[in-house]
Amino acid sequence: MSRTCDVAIVGAGFAGLAAADVLARKGLDIRVFDENPYVGGQLLRRPGGTSHGPGDFEFDGIKRSGLRLIASLARRGVNSGTQVLGLFPGNTLLVEDGDGRVSEISARCILCAPGARETYIPFKGWTLPGVISTGSAQILIKSSGMLPAKETLIGGLGPLPFVLAREVSRHGGKVLAVLDYGGVSDKIGFMRVLPRNLPKLLDGARIMALLALSGIRVRSRMRILEASGKTRLESVVAARAARDGQIISGTETRYPTECLAVGFGFAPNIELLLQAGCAADHLPERGGWVARVGNLLETSLENVFAAGEVTGIAGARKSMIEGRIAGLAILERLGCPAPGAPQLLQRLARERRDELRYGALLNRMCRLSGDWVSRVPEETIICRCEDVRMADIR
Repeated sequence: MSRTCDVAIVGAGFAGLAAADVLARKGLDIRVFDENPYVGGQLLRRPGGTSHGPGDFEFDGIKRSGLRLIASLARRGVNSGTQVLGLFPGNTLLVEDGDGRVSEISARCILCAPGARETYIPFKGWTLPGVISTGSAQILIKSSGMLPAKETLIGGLGPLPFVLAREVSRHGGKVLAVLDYGGVSDKIGFMRVLPRNLPKLLDGARIMALLALSGIRVRSRMRILEASGKTRLESVVAARAARDGQIISGTETRYPTECLAVGFGFAPNIELLLQAGCAADHLPERGGWVARVGNLLETSLENVFAAGEVTGIAGARKSMIEGRIAGLAILERLGCPAPGAPQLLQRLARERRDELRYGALLNRMCRLSGDWVSRVPEETIICRCEDVRMADIR
């Protein structure tokens, strides 16, 4: 079955929600597609998709903005719950609904805002049951209200391990330690940009203070060497590393644990755009391979736009700004421009540049040393589906 609409939006996170809000004000026929049953992306994920109650208060301002968008769009009848299988010539999407029915959707304009995924690096024993990503642990807590384990060891790069540690503790779990791959000096440059992003600074300071008050140990420049166990995870060995990444002999520590949650920053989800033939660029300051877009976020394909983490990892505020830019650009393309759009676009462009500067520092903080691949032991499984080991690749 084939259907048509004015605008199809792939991804119901901050970028997709912001664009849909701009477009819905003009009464356009909008279709929002997301493989998750509830809108909001990972940051606004809640158990069972429930909304906040009237007595609840969300301290994070960007989260409050996202929740208002969800409520506004719900009143307009914009929803999600469908998986996009492909993007084809003629601005046609192949989609599959929750019942397995496949159909084609043709749109005058398409916005791709599929977000990002965690970067995950292999180490000895990473395929054991009990070793999960930090994002997986978050999904368990946010979607199901379940802890990954009674006691959890957390490791990796970037802010997410610290955020997860706070969430595990707040829900009654015990965090054995946070093994930070970075060091304090690595974060000094990151702090320079935060005064311009006061909410981020305050949120980070609040999380670190709560971790300290909870007695959670944070160990800097720690590398996970091995996860071990007979049929599932039983312990993890980690050691301190020098600035150049070399393991410092004699600093190995074994942590008995049944759960290790680990993550190393994020990478944009550009697969759909690549499949469609969109141009991409490798920009380490934006998190790796990103969609190539112009000032109004149009890709190399006519009437196909991209917004959010797919154009660069920089957080929810940047995604929301880009969603609004794309929404205004699409209105212009469809011949129904918003009042005052040129002035608004200029302001949003300035705000986007600020967020991209913040994102560049964030991605630098999450960047692994260039020789991390050479440190992966020969016997380490890289692809568990095909049983490919590091020795096979070398």
